Amino acid sequence: MKRILQSRLITDVHEREFVFDDYHGLLETDLRSTRLVICQGMSGSGKTTAIEYLCRQHRHLRDRSARFFPLPGPDCQIPPLEKELVVLDDLRFLRQLVPLARLLRTGNTVLVASHLPARCFLPFRLFWQSRVFVMDQERGKIERYLAHKQVAFSPEAVQQYCHFFGANYLDVDFILQHHPGTSFDESLGFFLKFCRLDLAPIPLTREKRENLSLTMR
Repeated sequence: MKRILQSRLITDVHEREFVFDDYHGLLETDLRSTRLVICQGMSGSGKTTAIEYLCRQHRHLRDRSARFFPLPGPDCQIPPLEKELVVLDDLRFLRQLVPLARLLRTGNTVLVASHLPARCFLPFRLFWQSRVFVMDQERGKIERYLAHKQVAFSPEAVQQYCHFFGANYLDVDFILQHHPGTSFDESLGFFLKFCRLDLAPIPLTREKRENLSLTMR
């Protein structure tokens, strides 16, 4: 059963204080004619924060009330909208792209926080002016985040972290919380040593293979 989503206005963004690292130069980007903005990346990379920052601060968006739709599953429907500022948050499934063409055809400006790669949006980008910002490939933002938290680090440790986990804030906080140390290097070292699981497939016996074959028939 499909669920029609109810939006919320992004009004609380104006009231709460947060620090955003605008390494993409979002505020300087000309969005006057842009109809589709895609912030793409893994969980914790700052996609939703970037979109809220745009809605709160950007000169071409801040005077508009944004309709914010979290996407909890693949079978959600967006109600009919026209010429509004629409946010689709946490897009993970190709099926969630279905309402996008309708939203764009009816004159809406759509901002998407997406786990899907930018190539999935190519059909829409061919017809409507768009901008794509990749949020999980900037090592410098992790260094600045650690400096803001007053945590010592080396560039080598940050590079190693981004190699394993991508440039996301969520895992930084998780590592520091579970393995506090004198530096990020020490915390990361403990985490990689004690919390990584190397899983090897368990070989199946002949009896188990036969039972599995029977259940699949």
